[in-house]
Amino acid sequence: MIGPRRFAPLLWLTCSALVLAGGRFAGPGVLRGLLLAVGTGLAVLVVASCAGEFAASDSGSARRLAARRATGLYGLAVVGLLSGLLTIWGVIGQPALDDGVASWRAVWTVAWLLAWWVGTVAAVGADWARFRGGDLEPRRVRAATAAALSLALAVAWVFAVNYTAGERDRLWEWSAQSRARASEATLELVGALREPVEVVAFFPPANQVLRRIEPFLDEVGSAGPVEVTVLDQALEPTRAADLGARENGVLFLLRGGDQRRIELDVDYGRAKRSLGSLDREFQEALLEIGRERRTLYVTAGHGERGEYANDAGEPGLGNAYGILRALNVSTRNLPVADLIQDLPPDAGVVAALGPTGRFLPEEVDSLRRFWNRGGSLLLLLEPGTADGLEPLLEEMAVRRLEGTVANDRYHLRRDGGASDRRLVLTNRFGSHATTSDLSRAASRIGLVLEGAAGLEGVAGGPARSTVLVRPMTGSWLELDGDFERDREVEPDAIEALAMASTLPVESAGEGAESRAVVIGDVDALNDDYVYVTGPGAMSANAKLLLDAYVWLAREDEAAVASVPGDDDPVLQRTRGESIRWFLGTVFGVPALVLATGFGYVRRRRSGGWQRAARDGS
Repeated sequence: MIGPRRFAPLLWLTCSALVLAGGRFAGPGVLRGLLLAVGTGLAVLVVASCAGEFAASDSGSARRLAARRATGLYGLAVVGLLSGLLTIWGVIGQPALDDGVASWRAVWTVAWLLAWWVGTVAAVGADWARFRGGDLEPRRVRAATAAALSLALAVAWVFAVNYTAGERDRLWEWSAQSRARASEATLELVGALREPVEVVAFFPPANQVLRRIEPFLDEVGSAGPVEVTVLDQALEPTRAADLGARENGVLFLLRGGDQRRIELDVDYGRAKRSLGSLDREFQEALLEIGRERRTLYVTAGHGERGEYANDAGEPGLGNAYGILRALNVSTRNLPVADLIQDLPPDAGVVAALGPTGRFLPEEVDSLRRFWNRGGSLLLLLEPGTADGLEPLLEEMAVRRLEGTVANDRYHLRRDGGASDRRLVLTNRFGSHATTSDLSRAASRIGLVLEGAAGLEGVAGGPARSTVLVRPMTGSWLELDGDFERDREVEPDAIEALAMASTLPVESAGEGAESRAVVIGDVDALNDDYVYVTGPGAMSANAKLLLDAYVWLAREDEAAVASVPGDDDPVLQRTRGESIRWFLGTVFGVPALVLATGFGYVRRRRSGGWQRAARDGS
């Protein structure tokens, strides 16, 4: 065994590192020359040691064959390394793929990388197996060479595929965020437009992001009076300046003199997240620009629940306000002094959001006059509060029951105690315009109420009440606060958790009516239970609010979103689950493959040793 040959693998790895560092990272000067000189000297030493062993070996011997194989592999790596230097120094131009055809420069780059990589891995693997054992076993060296060569070619194949995919302008994407497609709710909104809307998209030609949103634009353009125009901001500076587009990667929705802007990006990597929310943002912009702006008047001064959490720690109604804003609805407080007077002429819907203080009789009379002449009311009540609204509820043919609705089976778990029974769940919905979608999705969703008052209808008056939401079987009215059912004194005859009421108004014309929605719990609309889970999907509580307002405001446009359906599943994944998926795919699968291969090799070796032992005996 020739001395320098034993260190050939280490010397070659050092040589490769020095040459690549000198050619790639070191600038012109003494350092580059020194690195290349030392690297070249080591390369010559390695190849010379292999050639020397070959010359000193007997013809046909295993040692001579091993030396010849090592000389060829190291020689291949040297050719690749020298070719790489020519590319790095600019003698050979930088790689490029033009119009789908690999140029000779790209082929050259791939060739030298493959030559250096395959030669290095195969030669080092073979020599490592040879010199580690202390003697030359031809079969073991051949097996090690074949294994190293297989590994090198496999990695080279992965590299080639990755390099080609990176250079080619092609994309295959299956994640939900990358698909910019119009939901059914968006298409219904477009189809219900009364006036045409123009959509102007500023993108350069053949842009990757533009290709991702083209199906979306085609769908909305064919669903209703929407005209889609794609412009390049650099080629249409006048139009871009008129709309305020300083760069590409932006959408504009135009109707008359009004416009809305949706920011995307021309780079797919940065725009990917925005593509997932394009449908929702388009809905919101379309609702704002395609509908008349309305005002919801909200009573104030009676301890009502606000948009943000209060000092008592009760959650706010911010998400509910956000849904209303998405419907192009602004909210305006209606303090006591204004409520006593007749309501403003533009008041279409008035809401009382969980009042805990008493309304003055003059305020109640004002609300009654408003409702009797065809107005709409949204009342969110709380159990056990003396808010003074009973006369108004009586005219609506609705009665609030004493106690808090509880259920020992259908409820959320928060503290693990008996008080959790007030966090009731239900999927029992009545037949009404505000709950038609919820009824169809009842097998997949549930409405949450936290400390709700029970309601029941009252017959005999001109108003007609309808049940919207019923409690689940086994619910009762908790009276003493221990949330343990006392069947003797705590009744279970609860007709409804939410009701709608209508009253014919003859003076307003044929078919005119007053409308009201009464929900026995303001927390049904708090931020814990009202949320949008994605384009075209929202919680049951959010859907109840949205459809209730649409009905009260006498809107005929489609809703901004719907509850999850079988064809539009909502996928949710926690951060921990995402980490487990990442670790599993990056480390778990390769580890499994390696373990399988290791077991297979060990099994073959064990079988070979057993056969050799039998043959020797």
